[in-house]
Amino acid sequence: MTIESAKAMNFVPMDHPLGRRISIVGNGGKTTLSLALSRKTSLPFIEMDAIFWKPNWVESTAEEMIAGMNAAIDAAPDGWIIDGHYWSKVDDLVLSQADMVIWLDLPWGVMFWRMLVRSFRRAWDKNKICGGNTESWRQMFSKNALWWYWITNRSTFKRRQERLSTLLPDTTPVVRLTSASELDSFYKLHDLTRTSS
Repeated sequence: MTIESAKAMNFVPMDHPLGRRISIVGNGGKTTLSLALSRKTSLPFIEMDAIFWKPNWVESTAEEMIAGMNAAIDAAPDGWIIDGHYWSKVDDLVLSQADMVIWLDLPWGVMFWRMLVRSFRRAWDKNKICGGNTESWRQMFSKNALWWYWITNRSTFKRRQERLSTLLPDTTPVVRLTSASELDSFYKLHDLTRTSS
């Protein structure tokens, strides 16, 4: 299946009413948007990175990831804002329960630049992220660097619509934001405020 032949999704305008179980996927501002929506709706924020990464950047297995996500979802019976994908680990566990998906489908260059700036900032300030880990300068310039992963796996970003359409129920509304200006408009339409994550 190619992007052109991917199953049609239920795209809705960005002023569509917000759901109570929102899955935010893509790149270029997921966590900031998730936190803004959590503040707006008073729904709990669930960060998949924090569940996936153990101390010292040890990855969770698929079984551990599924158990962690099920526990987080069960602890939020009135709804949630979930930030992340991990489809290779959890398949459609989140998407099958979401009543709205917000897809940050920004241009690769925009996403890459935002990731790079964020990684440099985190290496500088040593703030704890992803299960209590910190980014380091050594990591930034190693074969495990996130920026290097983005370059060597660039083609996977082009297949994201195919994967999303395969896992998502046909009726789930999807707000697709394809530029930084559309993302800004979404913030304004829903009266959301950005704060650093």
